[in-house]
Amino acid sequence: MALANPKSTEPFDLGKFTDDPGTSFTLPSPWYYRPEVYEAEKEAIFFKSWRVVCHASELANPGDYATVDIHGQGVFAIRGRDGNLRAFYNVCQHRAHELLTGKGSVKAVVTCPYHAWAYGTDGALRTARNCENVKGFDKADFSLASVRVQEFAGFVFVNLDENARPMHEWAPGFEEEVLKWFPDVRDVRPVSQKDFDIKANWKVVVENAIEGYHFPNSGPVHRELCDIIDLPGTKLETHENWMAIISPPGENKGEVYPFPENSDRNGHFITLYLWPDWIIYYWPHMKMISTFLMRPTGGESSVVENAYLAVPGEGDDETTKAAVEWFNNGLGPEDASLNEGVQRGIRSKGYYQGRLFTEDGDVGHSEHCVHAFQSWVRDALAD
Repeated sequence: MALANPKSTEPFDLGKFTDDPGTSFTLPSPWYYRPEVYEAEKEAIFFKSWRVVCHASELANPGDYATVDIHGQGVFAIRGRDGNLRAFYNVCQHRAHELLTGKGSVKAVVTCPYHAWAYGTDGALRTARNCENVKGFDKADFSLASVRVQEFAGFVFVNLDENARPMHEWAPGFEEEVLKWFPDVRDVRPVSQKDFDIKANWKVVVENAIEGYHFPNSGPVHRELCDIIDLPGTKLETHENWMAIISPPGENKGEVYPFPENSDRNGHFITLYLWPDWIIYYWPHMKMISTFLMRPTGGESSVVENAYLAVPGEGDDETTKAAVEWFNNGLGPEDASLNEGVQRGIRSKGYYQGRLFTEDGDVGHSEHCVHAFQSWVRDALAD
């Protein structure tokens, strides 16, 4: 009888996890629930990585803004009156009230809802009521704190690390790969969004999204997925801070969702993952792009923000509608259930580390990408 592996008292113990994907075990289970790990990830991963804010079209006009929360660090990106894109910490420099919520547009200034301090779209303090009566007060001392921001691959990203490399250097080749498969990515506009609240660590959710080993076995909707893609013909590529998983068309005859006879869209299933928690997807023959933001909400909880974007005037055909319905009400919930099952099991006294299945060659059911992802997590937390 096999004996359960003892749980290490060291939350960052690597056990049998190694650099060799052919022989490596998984990261030990405490990496997925210990508070020390989650707190370390905030500083080492989420405060040092480029994080998506919105599609660039949502900040097209002067005054347009969008907010994002990065583990309690509120940030907003805004299109300046001069046309330049900027980002700032979402906090008034007077008494720390939050400045903006959600998405929208401001006419001329960003006004604090507490004491009405007003900031230009360049972050400079414009007015502070009665400041002329305050001894030694200089408005130049109270500009908003800036954040790194960049438009990349059709989307807007921010990074709390002021020393971060530009995205073209940080994830070389990613934008080119996006444009290869999604040449109209800059023309699309948000259409809808389906969010999934998942009781699982964010890493569980990411790992589920970047491997196909579970597709033939884990549920009826995943077996349908195997009908519309060529899983054995899938190619896996790992690059610096991103991955590409490309599956050719399968033998689907319309049983899963209807395929057009002469589609002007690619029949491939495309998954382009950007470290740490964002994916741009393409379901075969859809006239939409899908993006996943796998946002941690706690050490053992996440929200998957599944957004759909389409070129104006497209996305209302039978295939696209059926594919969205199939994912929103079939594959998505099935994945959420699988993730939660893993999270419950990962706390078991009967589990510590599993063995990664990484066969020779980049075959679709290999867990090469999982090993690469876990290596990136380990390296980020190495200190």
